[in-house]
Amino acid sequence: MIDPVVDYVRSVARLLELPLDNAQVGRVAVHLARTKAMVNLLRDTPLAPDDEPAEIFRPAPFPDEEPA
Repeated sequence: MIDPVVDYVRSVARLLELPLDNAQVGRVAVHLARTKAMVNLLRDTPLAPDDEPAEIFRPAPFPDEEPA
């Protein structure tokens, strides 16, 4: 399963003009494969809307004065 991920990492590195050596490509591929495995676990878990309510956005207030 890691081979398609390695190919993906190499393709993206070329696109972004990132000079990655084979060891770096391998490390990135391992992390992406691990992330994909976690996504698969979460995607297959049934969740109801109340299982994880969305956070309410509250912007930070502007300070009354400029910091010294």
